[in-house]
Amino acid sequence: MLSDDTRRELLKFVPPNFLPITVLVIESEKILSDLRKILPAAKIALLIAEPSSATKKICNECRADLIDELPTAPKIFELIIAPQVLTVGENFYATLLTLNHLLKDSGALLTEFFNVRFVGVLESLRCGRFSNNERRLWAKADVVKLLDDAIYKEIHFLPGVQENFSADAWESFGFENFNDDLTTKIWLVKACKCTAEVAALKDLFTPEVRADLSRILHRIEYGIDVEENFRRLIELCNREGMTNT
Repeated sequence: MLSDDTRRELLKFVPPNFLPITVLVIESEKILSDLRKILPAAKIALLIAEPSSATKKICNECRADLIDELPTAPKIFELIIAPQVLTVGENFYATLLTLNHLLKDSGALLTEFFNVRFVGVLESLRCGRFSNNERRLWAKADVVKLLDDAIYKEIHFLPGVQENFSADAWESFGFENFNDDLTTKIWLVKACKCTAEVAALKDLFTPEVRADLSRILHRIEYGIDVEENFRRLIELCNREGMTNT
């Protein structure tokens, strides 16, 4: 299982923010204290199946709401921290899609996974040993494809746990060691619901403004009342400060 220290490594993806952003943490109460220091005004919810008295105490101390099921309404959270979403379970695609549904347009999911290309795993396989447990192993390429399929638009990786093993032998076998992949046991992942450029646009303008802009541009593109829609476009840009400086 993932250690508490490893899960705290995910917070490398979280920049300090003093706004009341909405955050969901899943089955990881031990990171709440450090998370609260980074996000002092955040509205944090902790989802955990069977909370202990210690868990409830941590929630009280960290001003986090304890919940026992996922909300159904869309676009609630700006950040979801779910370390085990790629580690345990079965239908990973459905789970990732559900979490995507809960993220706001500029939101992100933080998780991690055990690397099947780690030399420790490869060496065990070479020796005929394979640990039969519920922990899922992934290659980065497979994680990228899975997240792409679940409609995440931008994916970032950081090494979570690395071991001081030599990868020379496996490189000689033809295994590429890009970004020290062979010596990384656990990868940290930040999966964004949209690209940084689109996220910035969505943060700047309301859904109504974005919808109006999209509608006008589509009408111009398809030659519908072009002159009138150019006039409306200029008015919208002036009104919303979309000037070219």
